[in-house]
Amino acid sequence: MYPVVVSDLDGTLLNKQHELSPRTREVIQHLSEKGIKFIFATGRHFQDVERIRAQLGVDMYLVTSNGARVHNPKGEMIIQHDITPELVHPLLALRKSFEDKVHTNVYKGEQWMVEVEHEDLHAFSKESGFTYHLADFDSIETSAIQKVFFVAQSHADLLPLSDQARELYGDQLYMTYSLPECFEIMAPGVCKGTALEEVLKLKGYGLQDAIAFGDGMNDFEMLSSVGKGVVMGNADPSLVNSLPGFERIGHCDDHSVAEYLVKLYAL
Repeated sequence: MYPVVVSDLDGTLLNKQHELSPRTREVIQHLSEKGIKFIFATGRHFQDVERIRAQLGVDMYLVTSNGARVHNPKGEMIIQHDITPELVHPLLALRKSFEDKVHTNVYKGEQWMVEVEHEDLHAFSKESGFTYHLADFDSIETSAIQKVFFVAQSHADLLPLSDQARELYGDQLYMTYSLPECFEIMAPGVCKGTALEEVLKLKGYGLQDAIAFGDGMNDFEMLSSVGKGVVMGNADPSLVNSLPGFERIGHCDDHSVAEYLVKLYAL
C-alpha cells in the first residue's frame, strides 16, 4: 500500500470541463481521513490550485507550475525556481512570428498574464475563479517568472515555435508539453518528478512510497520515478509511447482515478 497518492489535475483528476467531480472529492477526503497523504502535481498556478484544495478542506503539499513552485499545507512557498531573467524577453519574442496561431501566457509571481483576451481560457478557471490579467509582454518586468507557455488550436500549430525554442534555448531551460496543444517552458531542472522527490524527503518518504497518476508529457518524469505510475486512458499518445507497459486506466470524465483508488485502498 502506498502512503502517498500524487495526481495531475487537468485530464487526470479533473474532467474535460476542468471540474472536480463529487465522487472524486469524496474519495480524496476519505483517503485523508485514513491517513493517506494526497499531493496535487500540476502545471497550473499555485493560486489556482490552492483554491481547489481549500474547497476540499484537505491539507496537502502542492506542486505547481510543473515543479517551479511547491507550497506546504500552510500555504508557505518552500521551493521556487524562476526562469533566468535575461532569457524572458528573447523567449517572449518567439511569439511574434506565430501570433496568428499561438496564444502566449506567463506565470509571474502571484499572477497569470496574457497579452490578448482569450475566451477559451476561462474554462480553466471554472473550479477556482483564478483568472488572468492583461500585460504588455514587450515591457514586462522579468523577475519571478516561473513559467512561460504557449497554447494553440492544434499540435501542428505549435511545432514550429517549440522546435525553434528547443533549438535556441534547449540546454538552458526545461521544456515540455502538458497537452499536445500546450507547450511549457520553465527553469532548467524543473519538473514534477524532481519537486516531488524533494517533498517526499521532507516527510520521510522516498519516491517508491508514492503512486502517481497523469496524462501529459509533463507527467513523464513523475510517473517513471515513483513506486507506481498510472497513465490515463485519455493520455497524450506521446506519453503512452514513452511509458510502455505502464498500467492504463479509464477516461478522466469517468472519475477513473477516484474509482481506482477506491479499489486500491478498499474505501
